[in-house]
Amino acid sequence: MTVNKLFYIGNVTVPSTWIALIIAFIFSYIAIRLKFGKQHANRFGDAVFYLIVIWKLSVIITDFKIGIDLPLAIIYFNGGIFGFIGGLIFVACWTWHSWMKDRIDKDGLVALFMGAVSSQAVFQVMMVFLKEGSMIARAGTAILFIGLLVFIWKDVHVSGNHIVPLSLLFMAVHVFVAVIQPKGLWNPQLLVTILIGLFFTMLFSKVRTFEQINGGNHVE
Repeated sequence: MTVNKLFYIGNVTVPSTWIALIIAFIFSYIAIRLKFGKQHANRFGDAVFYLIVIWKLSVIITDFKIGIDLPLAIIYFNGGIFGFIGGLIFVACWTWHSWMKDRIDKDGLVALFMGAVSSQAVFQVMMVFLKEGSMIARAGTAILFIGLLVFIWKDVHVSGNHIVPLSLLFMAVHVFVAVIQPKGLWNPQLLVTILIGLFFTMLFSKVRTFEQINGGNHVE
């Protein structure tokens, strides 16, 4: 959803997207901690940290002159959708590598999936309240993403057997939402959802293959 509001917290101007992201990440962290435990919640927190750092530092690439002339600009600016996707790619590679090295078990992968989907869903719902727009688009966005959030948290279990269809459902819901939003399918946030959904679809397909070959035991 389009950003068209700025909020003032003290002397700092904060875009609505930042507020929505912070709330989404906090909600997802708490939900994972309650459902999966502290260890998996902390791993999700690490993933969020890597994502934000790369997103912020990527401004050096997207606007090299500002990064060199005004280093402190990194605090206020970021690399936009280019930097955010770069952060997602890094987190995806880190997750896949950690699983291959047995540093993350299947429960941990499920927790990361739930964190990713929850973050996007809560972000979309928060933007409904933090921006202006048509009532149909706002109501449709809120209803569909809240419904998705309730469904996946009710349906998910640590076996991870439903993650592939849930990933496909996650992408399908956002495609439908994008159709009723002003930018339509040319929406950077839809691209983020597609990348997340495809990654977890491929990852859990690979996990399932390993389990079938090795009788449930993961080996390199």
